[in-house]
Order: sequence, then C-alpha cells, then structure tokens
Amino acid sequence: MAKFDNKFDLKVATKPLYAGVGATDLAVERVRGFVTGAQKRVADAQKNVRKVELEPKALRDQAVTQVNARVGALEKRVSEAQADAKATVGGAYDGLVTRGESLVTRIRRQESTQAATSSAKTATTKAKTANTQATKATKSTAKTTADTAKRTAATKSAPAKSSAKATGTAAKQTATNAAQATSDAAAKVGD
Repeated sequence: MAKFDNKFDLKVATKPLYAGVGATDLAVERVRGFVTGAQKRVADAQKNVRKVELEPKALRDQAVTQVNARVGALEKRVSEAQADAKATVGGAYDGLVTRGESLVTRIRRQESTQAATSSAKTATTKAKTANTQATKATKSTAKTTADTAKRTAATKSAPAKSSAKATGTAAKQTATNAAQATSDAAAKVGD
C-alpha cells in the first residue's frame, strides 16, 4: 500500500482550480461587457441615421468616409486588443488564481453555503449514529436466545429507526441548502 507524504501543500494544489474559476469569471465578465458595448453601438447608430443623398458622387463620398472611419476604428481596436493580450499573458495565471480564489472565498462565506455545509455535517453525524445503533442492536440480539432477541430487537431497533428517519430529514435539508448555495454562487460569477 502506498504511503503519502504529510507535507502536501494544499495552496499549491488548489492553484489550478482557482485559475480555472478565475478564467471562467473573467470570460463571463468580458462577454457581458461586449454585449453591453454592442447594444450601445447599435443604439448610437440608430440615433445617427440621417437621410442619404441619392446622387452617385455623394453616395461614393459617404461610403469612402464610412469605410475609412470603420477601418481606422478597427485598426485601433486590434492594436488595443494586442496590447491587452500581451499585458494579460504577462500576469494572467497569477491574476486568474487570485480572481478565482476571491470568488470561491465569497461563495464559501455566503449564508446559504454555510447552511448547506452545516446541514451536511448534521446528516453525516446522524447517519453515523443510526449505523452505530443498528450495529449495537444486531450484536446484542445475536448473543441472546431467540425469545430475548425478539424483545431486544423491538426495544433496540426503535432508536435505530428514529435515527434513520432523522438522517433522511437532515439529508433533505442538506439538499435544499445546497441548491440555494448553488443559486447564490451562480449569481456571483462574472460580478
């Protein structure tokens, strides 16, 4: 059987996870920004619609002006994107790790996540209790005669049944709290 080194560094091991969470958060933020910008450009374009002259020379001049303006804007956006990409690549991984860690920390601190964690611990404890009581009842009945076993089972299995019911209730509460925590966490992504 393999032995594991106790000097496992959790912080190093979680960096890729945090980087992935940070990358996802950054992507959502960028897409939201792009959509907002596109909506603004469409609204601005609708405001700036003017009558088009139908003279060929005027149409040509307008087309040349529009094309030149758009090419200039496109060149500017490309150079900005290149500069942004270079800057992002420089510290991207560490930035994504920090961003992801921050998001995970916010999600862990929210009330619904803490309620889900607490419910899960309660359900685990109750399941262990039910298992222990059932094991004790089984061992006790195996050591006695058939008549004593029937009486013992009737009296000792009642706590086990009660514990099993409490475990089911705790598990349902855990599921409800986990669903709420998931909804709250999804709302935080991209903020």
